[in-house]
Amino acid sequence: MMERTMIGEIGRKDGKHVKLQGWIHRTRSQKTMSFVVLRDSSGIVQCVVKEGARGFADAQKALIESSVELTGTVRKDERAPGGFEVQVGDFRVIGFAEDFPIKEQQSPELLLDNRHLWVRSQKLLKTFKVRSTILGAIHGYFREKGFYEIQSPSITKMACEGGSTLFEMKYFGEKAYLTQSWQLHAEALAASLERIYCIAPSFRAEKSRTKHHLAEYWHAEAEMAWFSHEDSLKLQEELVSHIVSE
Repeated sequence: MMERTMIGEIGRKDGKHVKLQGWIHRTRSQKTMSFVVLRDSSGIVQCVVKEGARGFADAQKALIESSVELTGTVRKDERAPGGFEVQVGDFRVIGFAEDFPIKEQQSPELLLDNRHLWVRSQKLLKTFKVRSTILGAIHGYFREKGFYEIQSPSITKMACEGGSTLFEMKYFGEKAYLTQSWQLHAEALAASLERIYCIAPSFRAEKSRTKHHLAEYWHAEAEMAWFSHEDSLKLQEELVSHIVSE
């Protein structure tokens, strides 16, 4: 079987036969050909399916976000997105999509109601890639500095920030809360491992009238034994610089 090529690698495949797998990002059909812009996690590429190609009828009727597998030859074309296109010989629809509800210039309310579909957009795809890079940079920096990663419980019996901001829950007949921070566990563990860090969700139930308030967010925290205030400031500054450079 032919090995899959990621769309981001197309620029190195000029003149070669490739197999692509992805979803239809845009599509436009004429009587004798279809122009299908295919996307995967690495990018987008225009694929031309001409009459006579295997699967041409399916290419004509497949809607946006249909999942597709195709094979064809890569050709350089300055007019195409990314400067290359694929001349398709075999076009196979894995799953036909229904009419996609998200069009251009949609309201934030509609995008939130269809979040499971909006995450497929190029904007959010890039956002998640940046987020992944940031988290990777945090892990890399702390480990390079001799820190150990620690996970603490998300369900706790006590508050560490404020008693009025806790999310209360039932825990086998007793009261428990979603954690606000790993802080109290970290203070105990720092006396053992000395340098520790954690990346985990934190929960704050304080009410807010602003749209910027987050009841749940991801927290990168560190705890160090034998560190002065100046040592801590230096660590934080270097961490931010490292993240930005990554």
